[in-house]
Amino acid sequence: MVKTTAQGKSAHYLYNSMTPNRPDLNDWGQQPDCDGASSLSSGILLYKNEDATLETGLWRCTPGTWKLSIPRDEFCHFSSGRATYRSAEGQVVEVAANSCVFFPAGWAGTCEVHETLQNVYMLSDLVVNLHSEKPMNSAKTLYNPLAVTDVVDWGIIPTMIEGESHVSGVVLHKGENGESETGLWICTPGYWNCHVTSDEFCHFMEGRATYVHESGEVIEIEPNTAAFFPKDWKGTCKVHETIKKTYMIR
Repeated sequence: MVKTTAQGKSAHYLYNSMTPNRPDLNDWGQQPDCDGASSLSSGILLYKNEDATLETGLWRCTPGTWKLSIPRDEFCHFSSGRATYRSAEGQVVEVAANSCVFFPAGWAGTCEVHETLQNVYMLSDLVVNLHSEKPMNSAKTLYNPLAVTDVVDWGIIPTMIEGESHVSGVVLHKGENGESETGLWICTPGYWNCHVTSDEFCHFMEGRATYVHESGEVIEIEPNTAAFFPKDWKGTCKVHETIKKTYMIR
């Protein structure tokens, strides 16, 4: 189920993001530049900005091989299936369920889907010249994020209302000039004021929380909730059970 509101500063969110074979996907047609068997895409668009440069949602793709050129930073959290991504410069990225991959803008190569693939994703709005002669940056991976224990202590949320929410995590990627950031974020129970200072995509894997927008809108977070919080979203967050999420900020 997708829940959104018409308010410009409200969050957009999707429950049951890891559920395979969802019946509510929209047909997005054949994957372009297929080599041989045609891969068919479908999905749910969670959010897209007015000029269609920033996008987040859920994507499903059937087996096949195709060429791809990624013009913008993209973060993918795969929930099912199996695929091999090969860059034009020789990097090989194997993905399966519970694989997280950051593809930098300009990454190009092929994707071979072995078993129907599903992920939640965010594409940032930073566009690069795909014909540039500069060396391609490598994709970065984080496998089985729920099992990660080697995390960095990021301290206590500074805007606490009640309790002490301790935050820790792993940064998978951070742009040199702050273009985008992706990683794993963990937060213990507590109640705090929340001001989202950059557009943020979150995939909540574990824990429970309640976000309340300053307008009064309530968002209940449970495992396997994908959410997009636009820049300047303001409200409160009450974490009931320790949250673990993957994220992309731009």
